[in-house]
Amino acid sequence: MMAKLRICTFNCRSVKSSVPEVKQLCNSHDVVLLQEHWLLPYDLSSLNDIHSEFLSVGLSAVDTSKDILVGRPYGGTAILHKKAFAASIKIVNTDDPRLCAIEMLTSDGPLLLISAYMPTYTGDNECVENYIDTCAKITALYNDSSSVNMILAGDFNCQTGSRFFSIMSKLIADNNLILSDVNRLNGIQRYFSDDRMNSSWIDHFACTHAIDN
Repeated sequence: MMAKLRICTFNCRSVKSSVPEVKQLCNSHDVVLLQEHWLLPYDLSSLNDIHSEFLSVGLSAVDTSKDILVGRPYGGTAILHKKAFAASIKIVNTDDPRLCAIEMLTSDGPLLLISAYMPTYTGDNECVENYIDTCAKITALYNDSSSVNMILAGDFNCQTGSRFFSIMSKLIADNNLILSDVNRLNGIQRYFSDDRMNSSWIDHFACTHAIDN
């Protein structure tokens, strides 16, 4: 049986303004998956400074390869893990700032961990195509890896009955995953608007059956 591994996911909406919260999560977890850190590529190294016992892997949503910044600063994903795990971790190249991934060697075989920030529904066909494309990338990452188990967690921008729900459900079924949060929690609202007037369940924790057990 796999030893207990404490993992959490957090859409921080600017990690620079959420350092105390992220540090607190590091204090009580082994791996922290982040979404919407809002960092530029040359700021990603600052993730290593949040907690003295943690290292990081991160991707920025901004392209700085040209003379001008391309892309919105909002977005980006990252994974923070304890330094003690460094020798057992391999960074997985996703080529997509919406997906940050690592492969961890465990006693039960390689484990793929993905921090996901899925596209938002904006009412047009392009957002639907982007969502489907991101799901396809997740499936490809799992199929191309040597991992026997996967944990996929983060901001899915999707709740039961929403436009993306059927697409997300297909992603879960195609990869033989379980939405552990939906099965275990009862109506917990994870996202609250700035005015606190609206809430929704759009962040999820999905994993293979062995992990769920």
